[in-house]
Amino acid sequence: MSNTQQLLHQTLSKWQSWQVEGLTLSSQPQPIRELSGGKTNRSFLVASGAFEAVVRINAANSESLGIDRNREQKILQLLQPTGTVPRLFFSDMQAMVSAYCQGQHWVDSAENRRKLNAALAQIQAVSVPDLERRNYVDYCTAYINQLNLVDQPLVEKILSAASAVDKSYWTPVICHHDLVPENIIVTAEGLMLLDWEYAAMGHPALDYMHLYQSAPGQDSSRQDDLILTDLAYDRGSIEPLKVVQRGMNDLWSLLQS
Repeated sequence: MSNTQQLLHQTLSKWQSWQVEGLTLSSQPQPIRELSGGKTNRSFLVASGAFEAVVRINAANSESLGIDRNREQKILQLLQPTGTVPRLFFSDMQAMVSAYCQGQHWVDSAENRRKLNAALAQIQAVSVPDLERRNYVDYCTAYINQLNLVDQPLVEKILSAASAVDKSYWTPVICHHDLVPENIIVTAEGLMLLDWEYAAMGHPALDYMHLYQSAPGQDSSRQDDLILTDLAYDRGSIEPLKVVQRGMNDLWSLLQS
């Protein structure tokens, strides 16, 4: 039995300690199928009667990828009342169990943009006083130090941009840091944002820019993003933030390969 399968069965064996108040769970859930699409972890749909959940087995190299499982759990617990994240049933350093969200992946449309912008505004309004503001230089450096990069100009470009972002004015908010359509599910109950392992107190425009490729208010042809145009940040940080966002993605891909 592989380590992943062992962790899956260990997590399922703890089913009686899952926090499922209000739901019917009278016997241990059983694996139904592995869910595709995840690039960091492995996830499985499990069920017991009408009860369905997703068991995520955390990647063994989580720490090297800059993932803090305690921070992720804290952020998810704080976001539970917003209804923008799946219900959390169980979490430890090896696995997480959350509600299975049925729906379609997000596609860009005026209606979906309005829904997502409202969700982002709700998320960013949640106060997290005891988490530090992300230092993007430190974050990128941690990736770079694990790689044998010979492209020194690229390294200098990323770190210079990260330094400019860190030194600029912005109010830190809960930032997903991996907001792509695959991590947004349109359900009958509303939008659900998945996979919060890279979340931290980050730049308020980064999630928006990661998904839309522009900062709030930059695209004058879209009037549906006005809900986010009053975010507290120096507009001069946008161009270096674009470099940092692309750089973090590139460094992550290099590390995973």
